[in-house]
Amino acid sequence: MFQTNNNKDRLNYGEMLLPPQGYVLEQAVGTTYSLDLEALTAISIALGLKEDTDSGFLQNPISMLNALQKVSEKVLIFCEAGQITVPGKPSPLNILLEKMVIPVALPKVRGLNGYPAFHPKTWILQYVNPEGDRKYRFAVLSRNLTFDRSWDISMCMDSSDEADQPEKTKPLIDFLSFLRFQIKNTISEAGTKRNRIKRLIRNLETVSFALDSREFDEEFQIMPLGIGSAGYKMTEDPLFCSDVWSADYTFNDLVVFSPFLSASLVEEWNKKEHNITGTKRTLITRKIELAKLKPEQGSRFDIYTLKDDIVDGEDQISDEQEEKMKQDIHAKIFLRRKYSDTSLYIGSMNASYAASQKNVEMVMQLKTKNRYLNGDSFLRDIFCGEADNPANPFEKVEIKDAKPDDAEEESKVLEKIIKDICRRKMKATVVFNGGSYDVSVTVDGELSEEWDNVQIGLLRRKVLSPFAKEMIFEGLDVLQLTEFYQLQIKGDKGTSVSRIIMIPTTGFPEDRESAVVNSVVKDKRSFVEYVAFVLGEDYLLTMLEDNNLQKSGFTGTEIQRMPALYEKMLKTALEEPARLKEIDYLLKMITDAEIIPDEFRELYEIFKTTLRLK
Repeated sequence: MFQTNNNKDRLNYGEMLLPPQGYVLEQAVGTTYSLDLEALTAISIALGLKEDTDSGFLQNPISMLNALQKVSEKVLIFCEAGQITVPGKPSPLNILLEKMVIPVALPKVRGLNGYPAFHPKTWILQYVNPEGDRKYRFAVLSRNLTFDRSWDISMCMDSSDEADQPEKTKPLIDFLSFLRFQIKNTISEAGTKRNRIKRLIRNLETVSFALDSREFDEEFQIMPLGIGSAGYKMTEDPLFCSDVWSADYTFNDLVVFSPFLSASLVEEWNKKEHNITGTKRTLITRKIELAKLKPEQGSRFDIYTLKDDIVDGEDQISDEQEEKMKQDIHAKIFLRRKYSDTSLYIGSMNASYAASQKNVEMVMQLKTKNRYLNGDSFLRDIFCGEADNPANPFEKVEIKDAKPDDAEEESKVLEKIIKDICRRKMKATVVFNGGSYDVSVTVDGELSEEWDNVQIGLLRRKVLSPFAKEMIFEGLDVLQLTEFYQLQIKGDKGTSVSRIIMIPTTGFPEDRESAVVNSVVKDKRSFVEYVAFVLGEDYLLTMLEDNNLQKSGFTGTEIQRMPALYEKMLKTALEEPARLKEIDYLLKMITDAEIIPDEFRELYEIFKTTLRLK
């Protein structure tokens, strides 16, 4: 179940979201704290093309365009405002991601120094087959939608016609209602996006999910935190019980697996009053987090961190052909056992005060029996055996060994500045100016002196300018117009933080999306390749293997291939007419008349008329 050296226990993010056999994606809502736009494109390939995120399609702009065209009106991704990472190579295709991304900036709350975080990592997916039957999937993760290689955990469950427990779905509906409220009026097509979530909520009201698990049976609870009165009160859960007279106060096993800590929580769990016969406590965290603790606050815990050679580069637990990257733990797991009953908590919640009481989080609680899961069996899994075996990726440490990280402390200060900026009202306006475009950006209110080192620029323009109340970016081409802006902040100690923020924008030219399509489908070869994607994977591979397609234009044997292309189109129109809508999209977006042969347009119009395609 948790074996770190067993590939059967390791999940592929993209595969987890792939539609069931015979189904396609109809609607999806995802949540994440941080977001990588390239990772979102990869997930779009899984959802739209039913291909693994590690496939070669991610390197092919034609396949990426086709995937985004399929899903951009079906997927909404909610993320923490100011936590979009800057892509290494910004692409015009990033423009198509704007309609999918909803930044969330939560207001300040009492009892927290700073802002609560929008921190859940979830997916709610609705699939449909040609007969109109729907299936649903709910996934809970500790992983953000990024390419981070840290150790994470996830679980998912599908809807079931046999299960009859729609009351267990109610917290998920409450969570979606909260997300719907986060779509502010300044967001493009806000009403349409709210209605999409409203329809998903309505569909889920009679849906029952099932674990299909012998160990956990159907003992699960969906626990959204921080969403108001409908949220789960984690402080009232046995895991956080602080009433020494309560039966929930004592436990036999407690395992806290968390990358980030609050000393006050660890100190509470460390109290001897929690003891009953044979009580064991284990804390697994990042080494730098131990600097937050005093030795007496964790004196009753066995404490483990990843070994340095695992953090600095992947070892035998990963494919040797993969690029080595720094990694640490990022999974959030809590295991609590009392006598024969074990509770397992999986999700986005760290062992911190903010996570358990203030942030928006998502946790899944599973219940089982000691014979299936307990502290010892869990630790044997993640330790690859007993704790002292050489294959154990973790090592036992002492709190006194930890040292604070000055660079990380400065990064937190810079991140706070980004959060402050994201909570200011900003707007941008695009104006056409003699062959190019100008964008003016205004910021409400007075600027803080802390913002003097902040620079800003559009995503696909390398030049950054000082952040000010009024800013003008001049001489832009249509593919540089975007709601994605890059912020860069430099600290006094040499630390630098770069993030993407979204600024609501008006005045975009109507042909902006068309310009994106034309930047990818720019000749006859790429047009044929796009059509081949629509018509089916096997036909595409055959065409791509043909050396003649390395040419541009229809010459020689390529003209002879056109009848075969039309034949395939006719078959697709009869069997899966909905696919031809993707060709219709392309015909509307391509502006160069030389790219699409007249005979192709004429034949497509015949298909539409004959088959009564809308």
